[in-house]
Amino acid sequence: MKQIPLKNIKLLRKLDSLATQLYQMPHTFEALPKPDITFATLKTLMADDSFVGYPKKSNYRSYEGEVVRVSSGRQKKRLRSEKYFFLKFFQYGMGDHYQQHPKWYFDTLTVMAPRWGFTGWHNSKNKGRHYIRFIHNAGSGYSISVRNKKQVTVNDARRGTIGAGNWTCIAGTMGEDGKTWFADHNTGSRPRVVIDVSIPEKYTKEWNEAINYINNY
Repeated sequence: MKQIPLKNIKLLRKLDSLATQLYQMPHTFEALPKPDITFATLKTLMADDSFVGYPKKSNYRSYEGEVVRVSSGRQKKRLRSEKYFFLKFFQYGMGDHYQQHPKWYFDTLTVMAPRWGFTGWHNSKNKGRHYIRFIHNAGSGYSISVRNKKQVTVNDARRGTIGAGNWTCIAGTMGEDGKTWFADHNTGSRPRVVIDVSIPEKYTKEWNEAINYINNY
């Protein structure tokens, strides 16, 4: 996992627009389950041959699929539209034909609760993917990746680099071998938006070209 400088103005505008719609959705945050991303838990999961690759515990409101619990049809329609055009931006060449491939998909699209929001340890076993993860947080939080006992932690930016504001971008690979583990946590007093756009592991060229686009004005 590595942090990617988010410089592309066109992409930032699309991210701001999608995040705005996500924040405007009605949220009922709950304190349970409590964040559980300790290394003791990770060690237990690593020893579990039956682990299927998805988090056993998480605390966030998910919007990858159809949105049903909203206060109005207008909100639902707006979010559906934002999701559609953001994903098509990746699938159809990012406006400048940096890359294009129909296999891009939303792995995670969520608003995390303040303090309690987290994604539990997972490794995408048997569904290897390259991911690009955009995080918006006016508070504090972090993402953590572990592979072969090597740990990488990226803290959420807050009023970060010029132009990116409260956005953080990280990119990484979670191979189908299940040896790369990931978790994240919203530790601050503000909600946290996570937009994870992924592509199957074999499409490395498209992933690298998308990163190149993100890192250029």
